[in-house]
Amino acid sequence: MTSFHSKARSAMLSLVLAGSCAFSGVSFAFGETPPAGVAIKEFSLLDTASDVIGIADFKPEGYKDGHFKLRLSLSQKTVINAVVLRTTDAYGEDNYHGMWRTNRVTDGWLLGLVQNKGTETEIINPGFRKDVKEPVGEFQGELTFDLYASNNGYIKESQYFVLEIETQQGTVESKPVRFEKPMVVDGTTATPTPAPAPSTDGVTPDPAPAPSTGQTPSVPAPAPAPSIPTPAPAPETNGPEIQVFFKGQELQFSETQPVIKDGSTLVPFRKLFETLGFTVSWVENGAVRQAVGTKDGLTIKLTIDSTTASVNDQNVALEVPAQIIGGSTMVPLRFVAENSGYQVKYAKENNIASIRIEEGTAGAPAETPSQPSTPAPTQPPAGTPSQLTVKPYIVHGYVRDAAGKPIEGASVWADNTLLYDSNLLGVTDASGYYKLDLPSLATTWRMGGEYSRQADGRTYRFDLVPEVDQPFAGNTGAVRNMTWKNDVGYLFVYPDFSSFDGDNLPMVELKDLEMTLAPVSSALDSGAGKTIVKRIGRMEYEGLGIDKIPLGRYKATIRWMPQGLEPMPLLIRVEGEGDFAESVEFDFSEKRGYLDDDYMMEFEVQYP
Repeated sequence: MTSFHSKARSAMLSLVLAGSCAFSGVSFAFGETPPAGVAIKEFSLLDTASDVIGIADFKPEGYKDGHFKLRLSLSQKTVINAVVLRTTDAYGEDNYHGMWRTNRVTDGWLLGLVQNKGTETEIINPGFRKDVKEPVGEFQGELTFDLYASNNGYIKESQYFVLEIETQQGTVESKPVRFEKPMVVDGTTATPTPAPAPSTDGVTPDPAPAPSTGQTPSVPAPAPAPSIPTPAPAPETNGPEIQVFFKGQELQFSETQPVIKDGSTLVPFRKLFETLGFTVSWVENGAVRQAVGTKDGLTIKLTIDSTTASVNDQNVALEVPAQIIGGSTMVPLRFVAENSGYQVKYAKENNIASIRIEEGTAGAPAETPSQPSTPAPTQPPAGTPSQLTVKPYIVHGYVRDAAGKPIEGASVWADNTLLYDSNLLGVTDASGYYKLDLPSLATTWRMGGEYSRQADGRTYRFDLVPEVDQPFAGNTGAVRNMTWKNDVGYLFVYPDFSSFDGDNLPMVELKDLEMTLAPVSSALDSGAGKTIVKRIGRMEYEGLGIDKIPLGRYKATIRWMPQGLEPMPLLIRVEGEGDFAESVEFDFSEKRGYLDDDYMMEFEVQYP
């Protein structure tokens, strides 16, 4: 593995993002010589049935562990310096969802190693090797290990893992393995490798001190936990029973049933698309998997676990992504139906949720052929956005927030792509509706808009983008609905490495920093008034910090929480502004940096 200490002051991003280059099969860390006589014969994920280790010690902590199997071949006596488990994508590239390791080099959780010796087992590392130079041990021959990684929330379906064996001659990696059911056994299926109990008398001892040499600790063989078959867990019954009707006919789901997640109804992909008349296909390109439906010039693409869908090659935001549940591809019903021209009605009674998909209805008032000299919104037709119909020389639609509430007073414009600076302007009314009458010109139009909100004497401005962001001809007209979702900001955090005491303290990992944001004044959404405490992590942009913070004014403090040491408050300031202090007040009143459509703030931190 790469040592990050020498690079800390020269490359902040490489400190966190640097890793090994993985290829198919067994691969080696970039720039290293393959270690002779070291081969990973098998690396597999067995189950998530046991709880035998915590994040730093070989003690149960209340969370089920990922239980892996390793068969390792060492042709000669070999010193293993460390064993590292990483979450990756399908190509073995880090996705920063978790790291487990035997030696406390950078960040991560304890990776527990148990060696199988015939009828006996031996715990190799009761805790972290806190000295990075202290090896795990010296081994030779055909070896079998059980590996235990405390579940941090990412030992789950669709996750890939790579194992690294670091020796004095170099590092060998496994190919990525993927969590696939039925791996969650919870004691209900046959014969996973027994998990070692940390003690034989029901009392968990303190971890044995790590040896200063390459010898493995001599501990009594732990007794395997008793295996008592239990009934398979019953399906969750907390949510309502879901019934889906298409044009009055109830749909029957033979395998996976519809579910409600985060307020959105998810249904099996193929059943929904084929019911709506689509031809379906499945596209898999490396780690990217897409459910695709096409019909009559309309193509909808839903990428698994992505909150961005595609409608006729235009990106559209999703509240809840398509995802794999119980082995079935599940997609958001309302999104697919409404983008197919249908309307969706939801009703709930006596713990039964009824969802009806019906044909979209016109319902719009008759249009007069005359065109007003000043385009202005008219009274909206009754119903929902999906009920609007396309009419020649008319563009209309709704502007709403993420919760579906109408936005009044949003500026909307139709941009004439033929003539420069020739826009038609309008403003949404109390129902969020707008309508612009287009002149009889042989040209196409694109829609856009802007929405402003006031908070504590500041003005926040947001761009509005149509859900279907495509040009259209004036003689055909169009429906262009817009949803405002941008009410959050992004915080970037950079360390002032010149202040860090690398000789007496461990290397600072940005992921070990915790930021507290105490509201000073109200924000723009439901997050107002809430204190936010979050670890620094990788954001959706290329950088480290905290994203999706409700806009407003905050007082920020930050502390360093390295493994094995007491938390240490750090000094902080807005980047390049003023002196470092124990706290700093800031707001998102102006856009900063290169994020044109989002609000952000940048901070520097240093030792007290």
